[in-house]
Amino acid sequence: MILKELLQHRIYNQQLHRPEAYSPESLVAHMGAIQAQDYAMAKWAIGLRMQDPGEQPIEDAINSGGIIRLHVVRPTWHFVTIENVRWMMELSAPSIQKAARYIDQQTGLTTAIYTKARKVLEKELEGEDLTKEELLERLALRGIKVDNLLATQLLIRAETEMIICSGKRKGRRFTYTLFDKRVPPAAAISREEALAKLAMLYFKTRGPATIKDFAWWSGLAVTDATKGWKVIEKQLTAVTVNGTTYWTFDGKTPALTTMPHSFLLPPYDELTVSYSESRGLLYDGDGALVGNGIFRPVMMEKQKLTGIWKRTEKKQGIELDFSFLPQHPGKPSRHLLGSVRLFEQHTGKPAILR
Repeated sequence: MILKELLQHRIYNQQLHRPEAYSPESLVAHMGAIQAQDYAMAKWAIGLRMQDPGEQPIEDAINSGGIIRLHVVRPTWHFVTIENVRWMMELSAPSIQKAARYIDQQTGLTTAIYTKARKVLEKELEGEDLTKEELLERLALRGIKVDNLLATQLLIRAETEMIICSGKRKGRRFTYTLFDKRVPPAAAISREEALAKLAMLYFKTRGPATIKDFAWWSGLAVTDATKGWKVIEKQLTAVTVNGTTYWTFDGKTPALTTMPHSFLLPPYDELTVSYSESRGLLYDGDGALVGNGIFRPVMMEKQKLTGIWKRTEKKQGIELDFSFLPQHPGKPSRHLLGSVRLFEQHTGKPAILR
């Protein structure tokens, strides 16, 4: 396999080529988890992978509880579905809590403070969904005064213990609700089953990828990631590109000439953030100019990152500002403009190119 073919397989497996007729919930279930700290752009990451990229059905799925937003897999926000969230959280909670310990100490979060606060959360959220600010007020009324950073750590701990999760939005504000109110009961599975299930989700949707890539995306130690990979190894095919071994499921992909190769990708898109060891395959030279493909919205043309883009809300639409890398001609290709049209369908607003 050559590099172009490897990237072709990734584009196909990541549902960026002729997406199937997924609902927002089924798309997120298929992908396993979608990184979601940039809320608006995370919805675009879902829309990119759907036949109907419209934003409103995605927002509706989140408000109805079909899609949950919380800290899971790695210690950052992700979208997951109610069917997957319990076993994923049980698997990933220990590593998330371990990663949070240093900041817990820096912010002053102790077991005593958390235990008192958890009781307040459970009582207050029984009746209604509340924003972070409203929860801080309820805590203060009961003599638990915490600043914003300490509150963030407290809420992450409560998420990993499956006490709370995202609730219905109040206008543009996020709320929390009780986990068990939002998520139905599910039979527990063993840690070994969960490792294999997560490995299956990853290599089906992100392959070809390395075991180190999987460990990064999952937040697992390499030893645990290897255990999950080992269970499904016989179902995978090993491919070698430039001396590195990648693993993928067998499957047909369209001819290279028919593949789309130009996208407006959001920051933290799964096409870039799902890899560590092999993330650099998407760009030439210093990745800092494109935020290492993660931290900035990026443009992809001919299977390479070619610059960054910025959106600004205007009365007449959404202004898009393109900043191409020095070696680029400086004008968006016809295929990239096709992704702009898709973005217009997603937002329901005209795009204004600067």
